[in-house]
Amino acid sequence: MAAMAAGDRPAFRQLYARYSAALFSLALQLLGDTGAAEEALQDAFVKIWLHAGDYDARKARPFTWAVTILRRTCIDQLRRRRRQPEAVPLPPDEFAPREFSQPESARRSADVQEAAELLRAGLASFAPHQRAALELALFSTLTHSEIAAHLSQPVGTIKSWIRRGLQELRLNHDTPPP
Repeated sequence: MAAMAAGDRPAFRQLYARYSAALFSLALQLLGDTGAAEEALQDAFVKIWLHAGDYDARKARPFTWAVTILRRTCIDQLRRRRRQPEAVPLPPDEFAPREFSQPESARRSADVQEAAELLRAGLASFAPHQRAALELALFSTLTHSEIAAHLSQPVGTIKSWIRRGLQELRLNHDTPPP
């Protein structure tokens, strides 16, 4: 992160290569649309690049920081979507230029699938109450207060479950496989 803050492009490429598939999977879960998820991912990485100097290793690991930026970007996008009038639908794919109607590359799909499976496996290890809080925090636009109301728990408890869960996911994610 310090290298990125100093303008080191290879450091940024390395961060992108390491986290983009997992972050894209999260954006797709939150937004439900491939195009919107790609846009949110791009916006989030621009913010990461521009604000790398603001990163504080004492507060979070790089992945957790990136997830927070992406989640906020997705929420902003959803809020903008609610304020905008309905768009006119695009014509059917048969009228679209060939390069726009091609399916997503197999490699990108495999990366997204793998990231989603890793996240699901990580979440499966938690107790049901903590998993529910984590899933709502990661895959919905609910605030901590709304999650607490939804799960009939105090806000402090919800924040603790989410914080501990994210820390556990981070430890499992950042530990290299044997």
